[in-house]
Amino acid sequence: MTTLEVPGVGQAGVEKALKQLAQLVNNRVFLLAFIRTLELQRSFSMRDRGYLASLVMTALQGRLEYATDVLKHLLADLIARNLESKNHPKLLLRR
Repeated sequence: MTTLEVPGVGQAGVEKALKQLAQLVNNRVFLLAFIRTLELQRSFSMRDRGYLASLVMTALQGRLEYATDVLKHLLADLIARNLESKNHPKLLLRR
Protein backbone atom coordinates (compact mmCIF):
# COMPACT_ATOMS: atom_id res chain seq x y z
CA MET A 1 0.00 0.00 0.00
CA THR A 2 1.38 3.40 -0.92
CA THR A 3 1.37 6.36 1.41
CA LEU A 4 -1.08 9.16 0.84
CA GLU A 5 0.51 12.58 0.83
CA VAL A 6 -1.68 15.47 1.97
CA PRO A 7 -0.24 18.97 2.01
CA GLY A 8 -0.28 20.75 5.35
CA VAL A 9 -1.07 19.31 8.74
CA GLY A 10 -4.06 17.25 7.56
CA GLN A 11 -2.05 14.06 6.90
CA ALA A 12 -2.77 12.43 10.26
CA GLY A 13 -6.47 13.31 10.09
CA VAL A 14 -6.84 11.88 6.60
CA GLU A 15 -5.06 8.66 7.57
CA LYS A 16 -7.27 8.28 10.65
CA ALA A 17 -10.42 8.89 8.58
CA LEU A 18 -9.34 6.30 5.98
CA LYS A 19 -8.72 3.71 8.70
CA GLN A 20 -12.17 4.39 10.14
CA LEU A 21 -13.73 4.05 6.69
CA ALA A 22 -11.94 0.73 6.23
CA GLN A 23 -13.38 -0.47 9.54
CA LEU A 24 -16.87 0.52 8.45
CA VAL A 25 -16.53 -1.21 5.07
CA ASN A 26 -15.45 -4.36 6.91
CA ASN A 27 -18.58 -4.21 9.08
CA ARG A 28 -21.23 -6.32 7.32
CA VAL A 29 -24.20 -4.56 8.95
CA PHE A 30 -22.90 -1.12 7.98
CA LEU A 31 -22.01 -2.12 4.42
CA LEU A 32 -25.39 -3.72 3.75
CA ALA A 33 -27.25 -0.74 5.25
CA PHE A 34 -25.08 1.68 3.25
CA ILE A 35 -25.72 -0.11 -0.05
CA ARG A 36 -29.46 -0.49 0.61
CA THR A 37 -29.73 3.19 1.55
CA LEU A 38 -27.99 4.27 -1.64
CA GLU A 39 -30.21 2.02 -3.75
CA LEU A 40 -33.30 3.71 -2.31
CA GLN A 41 -32.14 7.10 -3.60
CA ARG A 42 -33.90 8.07 -6.82
CA SER A 43 -30.81 9.87 -8.08
CA PHE A 44 -28.65 6.72 -7.70
CA SER A 45 -28.36 5.61 -11.33
CA MET A 46 -27.31 2.28 -12.79
CA ARG A 47 -23.97 3.83 -13.67
CA ASP A 48 -23.53 4.90 -10.04
CA ARG A 49 -24.37 1.37 -8.91
CA GLY A 50 -21.69 0.02 -11.21
CA TYR A 51 -19.14 2.49 -9.89
CA LEU A 52 -20.01 1.65 -6.28
CA ALA A 53 -19.83 -2.09 -6.97
CA SER A 54 -16.39 -1.65 -8.53
CA LEU A 55 -15.13 0.39 -5.60
CA VAL A 56 -16.50 -1.99 -2.99
CA MET A 57 -15.08 -5.05 -4.74
CA THR A 58 -11.71 -3.33 -5.08
CA ALA A 59 -11.74 -2.43 -1.39
CA LEU A 60 -12.65 -6.02 -0.47
CA GLN A 61 -10.23 -7.67 -2.87
CA GLY A 62 -8.25 -9.14 0.01
CA ARG A 63 -11.40 -10.52 1.71
CA LEU A 64 -13.24 -12.32 -1.07
CA GLU A 65 -15.11 -14.64 1.31
CA TYR A 66 -16.58 -11.63 3.09
CA ALA A 67 -17.38 -9.94 -0.24
CA THR A 68 -19.14 -13.10 -1.44
CA ASP A 69 -21.20 -13.22 1.75
CA VAL A 70 -22.27 -9.59 1.27
CA LEU A 71 -23.21 -10.32 -2.35
CA LYS A 72 -25.25 -13.35 -1.22
CA HIS A 73 -27.19 -11.18 1.23
CA LEU A 74 -27.88 -8.54 -1.42
CA LEU A 75 -28.94 -11.15 -3.96
CA ALA A 76 -31.25 -12.84 -1.43
CA ASP A 77 -32.86 -9.46 -0.74
CA LEU A 78 -33.29 -8.84 -4.47
CA ILE A 79 -34.94 -12.24 -4.96
CA ALA A 80 -37.27 -11.68 -2.00
CA ARG A 81 -38.32 -8.26 -3.31
CA ASN A 82 -38.89 -9.71 -6.76
CA LEU A 83 -41.09 -12.49 -5.40
CA GLU A 84 -43.12 -10.01 -3.35
CA SER A 85 -43.78 -7.80 -6.36
CA LYS A 86 -44.51 -10.82 -8.57
CA ASN A 87 -42.38 -9.48 -11.42
CA HIS A 88 -41.35 -11.68 -14.29
CA PRO A 89 -38.24 -13.71 -13.29
CA LYS A 90 -36.32 -12.49 -16.34
CA LEU A 91 -36.48 -8.97 -14.93
CA LEU A 92 -34.69 -10.05 -11.78
CA LEU A 93 -31.12 -9.71 -13.06
CA ARG A 94 -31.51 -7.14 -15.79
CA ARG A 95 -29.14 -4.22 -15.90
